[in-house]
Amino acid sequence: MWMTRVVALCLLAFVVSAEDKKLSSHANTLADNSANLAFSLYQKMAQDKNTENIVVSPVVVASSLGLVALGGKASTASQVKTVLSADKLKDEHLHAGLSELLSEVSDVNTRNSTWKINNRLYGPSSVTFADDFVKTSKKHYNYDHLKINFRDKRSAVNSINEWAAKSTDGKLPEITKDVQNPDGAMIVNAMFFKRKCR
Repeated sequence: MWMTRVVALCLLAFVVSAEDKKLSSHANTLADNSANLAFSLYQKMAQDKNTENIVVSPVVVASSLGLVALGGKASTASQVKTVLSADKLKDEHLHAGLSELLSEVSDVNTRNSTWKINNRLYGPSSVTFADDFVKTSKKHYNYDHLKINFRDKRSAVNSINEWAAKSTDGKLPEITKDVQNPDGAMIVNAMFFKRKCR
């Protein structure tokens, strides 16, 4: 029960933070919708009796979906917008709004906290990322891109975990024990949050 309260407080803090600064109407809509999506995800995940700790970051979930929309075809972007309850937003407003939210929650000058959000898209070594996609995903979502040999599972897992540990100053030494699809891509987010005491 206490975890429900913690997640609820984190989500509420995210939504309230969107009100602190004057965000665009797109970003405000996405903040509200992302929080609702995160609550839904939490409720689903909490039903699994084997799950002990659940942390859901609305902005990380939404920005990961935004990356999928950016790299996918029109039907994929449409599906992402449906999941985010943002069907009426144009693609450029979706990406600009999510970018604005990421910048807002990561801004150490307006927060009394350290919040590092690092993102990486791993693709199989046989794939070449389109230059425009790399540039745009870096601009809007601060994603790095790396080709990796998923067929060498041990090496792939070690590479991903080393990146996560480095990205979080050693606070998150392991984020995966396995890679499932050797021919697919993998979106990885490493997040570190520390509230500064007043």
